[in-house]
Amino acid sequence: MAILDAVFTLTKKFPGKRAFITGAGGGLGLTFAKELAKAQWTIGITDLDETHLQQAANEIRELGGTPVTYAFDVATFAPFEAAVTDFVSLHGGIEIGINNAGVGCAGYFDEVPLETFEKVVGINFMGVVHGCQLFVPAMKKAGAGHILNIASAAGFVSSPRMAAYNTTKAAVISLSETLRGELLPSKVLVSVLMPTFVRTNIGKNSLGTEKYNKIAQKLVEESNITAEHAVAKTFAKMADEALYIVLPDQAVFLWHFKRYFPNRFWRFINQKAKKPFGDK
Repeated sequence: MAILDAVFTLTKKFPGKRAFITGAGGGLGLTFAKELAKAQWTIGITDLDETHLQQAANEIRELGGTPVTYAFDVATFAPFEAAVTDFVSLHGGIEIGINNAGVGCAGYFDEVPLETFEKVVGINFMGVVHGCQLFVPAMKKAGAGHILNIASAAGFVSSPRMAAYNTTKAAVISLSETLRGELLPSKVLVSVLMPTFVRTNIGKNSLGTEKYNKIAQKLVEESNITAEHAVAKTFAKMADEALYIVLPDQAVFLWHFKRYFPNRFWRFINQKAKKPFGDK
């Protein structure tokens, strides 16, 4: 399904055309917003950086969308709640909620300080929990909605030197599965995106060990998966009401490999994980 067809399908399903996207000051979040903007959606966008937020708002406006900006940290519930409450009050509801805000973190488990681990959990997992806590009641009240949680292939591959990041993304996958089941009686759907490296700016503010963050950032920059490609595939899967969105094909292979051949999978992953770091 082409991106225009997918957005058209979602727009037809949700004629109110109201979305709320965290971490939309750039990268994947902004790309989601820009595609919806082309169909004249009203979009609540969040980011910590107000400058990036205003630049994103300008891009959305130029494409035909109506941006509503909120600057806060998704790890803190109160400002998140205030933003969603304000958006719903102004525009009457949220049809699509995208929990995209996240931070990278690389390094051996015993080299990453506990406070860093907790910060990653706060942003990557509790930020998603906060979003779901706020989106679900609004969508259930309206009788329809679609939540997209951004996880990662890291959540099921669990590659070495990424414990904090892997753990939070695995938690996002599990939360999404749980909510999908709980919300089946309603018309609220949940999808979870699990890509490998997508060429975005996620690595620039990564936490953890400097050496391994630099290598991870290099892998992100060299990825052949653009944000535009990831968003097109994601919206197509959302239009088809899929729970799991795994990309690219390499990630789909790993997704099945782990389930059918777990022992071989772990030997394969540990061997592959050594190469970018020069380990023997």
